[in-house]
Amino acid sequence: MQSQAELLSAQAKHCHRLAQVISMTQQMLRLAEAGDWDQVAVMELDRREDLLACFDDTPPPADTELDAQAIATLLMLNEELMARLKSARKSVLQQNKAFAQNRSAASTYQAVEASS
Repeated sequence: MQSQAELLSAQAKHCHRLAQVISMTQQMLRLAEAGDWDQVAVMELDRREDLLACFDDTPPPADTELDAQAIATLLMLNEELMARLKSARKSVLQQNKAFAQNRSAASTYQAVEASS
């Protein structure tokens, strides 16, 4: 049986870990807004480890309302991050399409020039 001090320590570690994951997600969102997707990807690996640590172990008996709020915040931030990713992906696909069209036009122009 855990002592009161051990229980409080476990609760504090759990809350700290959840807060850290939320903080990392907020930072990832700021990086996404700045278009730094490489850093977002690097941070996602670290965040994933912390998330697994949050939910792999049986969480200590704690304030379930606080946990629920933390998880709701995390889900909201994650949805916003995913929306930014979807938007960035769409933009990159459009840029690639425009690049391909421009390359095709340039090739056609060069072929016409070469035959003149």
